Amino acid sequence: MKIALLCVDLQNDFYEDGALPVEGASEINFQVNKLLTSGDFAAVAASQDWHPQEHKSFASNHGREPFTPYQGESEGLGPVLWPDHCVQGSKGAEFHPEISTEYFDLIIRKGQLSGVDSYSAFRDNDGRELGLAGYFKDLGIGKIQVVGLALDVCVLYTVLDALKYGFEVELIRSASRGVEAQPGDIAAALEKMKEKGAVIRE
Repeated sequence: MKIALLCVDLQNDFYEDGALPVEGASEINFQVNKLLTSGDFAAVAASQDWHPQEHKSFASNHGREPFTPYQGESEGLGPVLWPDHCVQGSKGAEFHPEISTEYFDLIIRKGQLSGVDSYSAFRDNDGRELGLAGYFKDLGIGKIQVVGLALDVCVLYTVLDALKYGFEVELIRSASRGVEAQPGDIAAALEKMKEKGAVIRE
């Protein structure tokens, strides 16, 4: 079976000094690079948050404080408003300099529409396809190993969508970190992935 590696949002703004930091994010870089350089994968893809400055998920564009609940009508946004992050062309949107990005075969930029967010690397929150599933299927990929940030948000939704598209999925726990905005979020995300059929590997 052909296996792909999928690296989710390994961008500066999600690291410790970024706009939307994930605690311990830099701890995964060694393991991510070990996978990237292993030669074990038929394809390597990476997702990249790529928001316009006027993105409607940013609290600043509503005159609100970050992490306040989103109260609008759009199905493509929510449940909370975020700090400005991963703005197109900004340093925060760049991949972390320690990551061996030369091994990426494909980069999927997500969240580019101002009124729609995108947690999954496979599709925007309103269901619009981003092309990743078709790319993997055209290559005959049967299994995807997933790593990245943040485990309890974008990694979670990416894993769930990968399963919906019929791929076998393994989350590499040592190469993923979560936000844990609420106590238990990471544990709940891991349990949900397992319930839907993903394998959690250390």
